[in-house]
Amino acid sequence: MKTKEINLRTGSPKRLLSRKRNLKTTFSIVIGSLLILFAALPASAHCDRENGPVAKDAMEALKTGDFNKISIWVGQEQEEELEAKFKQTLAVYNDGDAARQLATDYFMETAVRLHREAEGMPFTGLKPASPNPPDIAKAEKALETGDIRPLQILLMEEMEKETSRWFQKALETKKNKEKSVEAGRQWVDSYVKYIVFTHKLYQQIQAGPPHGVGE
Repeated sequence: MKTKEINLRTGSPKRLLSRKRNLKTTFSIVIGSLLILFAALPASAHCDRENGPVAKDAMEALKTGDFNKISIWVGQEQEEELEAKFKQTLAVYNDGDAARQLATDYFMETAVRLHREAEGMPFTGLKPASPNPPDIAKAEKALETGDIRPLQILLMEEMEKETSRWFQKALETKKNKEKSVEAGRQWVDSYVKYIVFTHKLYQQIQAGPPHGVGE
């Protein structure tokens, strides 16, 4: 009678074993997929746009003839090639408006490509001008004003919003995880996303920038 009650409440040992295996497999697949996802996320770059700081300094270097204005964006390994391209570009820069535009576009793309190389990052072409995302806009504004507080407020608000979102999903699915295998899988999915998100966020804070130039 006692055995029967246990079976009615929890299911047969064979079914329980199958359920545990399914949950274990699901957990492994989900966490593996999420780790691959985080590792594969492309590095965000605002330096590869026509209105980015590298392209702007490339144009300024051509206007003034001052190579140092653009050489700061690359490392020593890229400097020789950049200077050679700079001299080639200057040779045709003043040959009319059409030639100037072509020369400018060519040198901007070259400068951005070599800058990305100095960062150790892939170059996928010079991108059209576009507005900065809010975080970069506030980060650059902070350098202009000397006040970092608006940027810190933005980051804290986003962190609180997103950690709360993943936490609530995990908390809700946890309530029903014992009801069925499907409910258990939903819990595992929410749990893994919550843990991976918070852990990756913490790791990124501790690690600092993933790349720089010349170091």
